[in-house]
Amino acid sequence: MNNSRRITEKNTLYLLLFILFIALNLRGPVTGLPPLLESISRDLQLSSTQSGLLTSIPLLAFAVFAPVASWLTRYFHIERLLASGVGLIAFGMAIRSVGNISVLYLGAIFIGAGIAIGNVLLPSLLKREYPQHIVQLTALYVLMMSVGGFVMSSVAVPLSQWLERGSVALPMSGWAFALACQAMMILFPLVIWFTGKFTPHTQPPRNAVEPNVNVWRSRTAWQVAGFLAVNSLFNYIVIAWIPSILIAFGYSDTTAGLYQGYMQLAGALPSLILTPFINRLGSHRRLCLIATSLTWLSILGLLFLPSWSGVWAILFGFGICMGFIMGLSFVALRTTSTRQAAALSGMAQLIGYTLAALGPVMIGALHDWQHSWTGALLALLVIGFIWILLGWFASPKPMHVDK
Repeated sequence: MNNSRRITEKNTLYLLLFILFIALNLRGPVTGLPPLLESISRDLQLSSTQSGLLTSIPLLAFAVFAPVASWLTRYFHIERLLASGVGLIAFGMAIRSVGNISVLYLGAIFIGAGIAIGNVLLPSLLKREYPQHIVQLTALYVLMMSVGGFVMSSVAVPLSQWLERGSVALPMSGWAFALACQAMMILFPLVIWFTGKFTPHTQPPRNAVEPNVNVWRSRTAWQVAGFLAVNSLFNYIVIAWIPSILIAFGYSDTTAGLYQGYMQLAGALPSLILTPFINRLGSHRRLCLIATSLTWLSILGLLFLPSWSGVWAILFGFGICMGFIMGLSFVALRTTSTRQAAALSGMAQLIGYTLAALGPVMIGALHDWQHSWTGALLALLVIGFIWILLGWFASPKPMHVDK
């Protein structure tokens, strides 16, 4: 009896570490590339369009492979699918350090496919294994995503410059060396997978029968998926254009980059607050309203009081990340099974990342048409108001995707 309990506790620990180390690699492989784009474009003589594809391909891969990941849960255990996703990320990160444009594109596809599997299936795994701690653990793994993104982004240029200064003689460019070093972080979940003892009690039998629900016909599913999708749209538009907006307001390039850094750092705060204090902060609806309102207020402040842009950047980073955590939690809280959670997550990722890939282009076109950022900021206010409404309906009470 005691021995069985020790095995169960060990398995739970390995599984939690596996989840957190996967999360560590769900943002960094994408955010770690843009700091190197100038060097890559110069060395490979890429056009702006070719360089832009390196950042847009992963987003499109997220959208394409998200429903595939949810479909695969019908035939394979979630843990095995997540391990396969880690393998895809590892392969993509390894081959893109070869140093030519073809493998950079190919690596981006593999990385996008692997991250899509992680994005879709982690909420399902939390629902199955930790149903009493969904919001707290979601906040924790989102924090790990932020940490991974920060580490890979911050070390990219220093690693590249270190090799270019001749500190070590290697037959590769500085940016390729930096990308190869970033791949070291993917070893953490791989080590846990191959050394962890995932006993059968953590995996449902293959022939388990679950209700076959079409989430695309569920009003609740559309509310939750819409909330997450608009979150992605909002976030990627601001990330893409906030430096240009701030520069247009008279800030220097350095200050604009610094304020964008404030935004990223502020995104870690909701995880630190929600993980230990979730039970003292009120209902999910209240938390969701706080997140969406702060985000909307930050855009309003940017439009009418741009001299406080540092404050608005912090508010935006805090609100958008808190909303992301709540949205991921709703995927698990408002479904009745792991398969439904995977289907809803795949639906949200498909819609969200499609919008995220198109949103920055459309806002950029609006700016080119008006030669001003006023119209773009007004459009963001409209998007923000829609997000507030979606959050209100997505989170009132534990409703199930059963229509």
